[in-house]
Amino acid sequence: MNILLKISGIVIIIVGMLLTMRPDLIVPSASHYSGYEMIEKRVGWGFVIGVGIFLIVFQQWGQWGMTIWAFLAALSCGIVIARLTGLLLDGFFMKQLIWLVIEIVVGAIFTLLYSRLTSR
Repeated sequence: MNILLKISGIVIIIVGMLLTMRPDLIVPSASHYSGYEMIEKRVGWGFVIGVGIFLIVFQQWGQWGMTIWAFLAALSCGIVIARLTGLLLDGFFMKQLIWLVIEIVVGAIFTLLYSRLTSR
């Protein structure tokens, strides 16, 4: 069961990264968006990357509190990866950098809460 979750997590991350790099595979005519809007389109696929990270990393099924904090931390990590990809491909925008810092802080808070539960 555990190896099946890890394999599916890897496949989900690959699909998420592919769609983050090429959102025009799903969204038709993505070329008319500005750089800022393209980054926002890419960030949506960060949720897919986050689900894949969650399936690979999380091992302790059964405790709801730990599962929720781990899921939120993994989603934050996926969103950060997608936003960084967008910044590299579409250019740097100050507003996007502010969002990136906010997401990193929120992800760190979720990770801290998760680590506090696992240390008990």
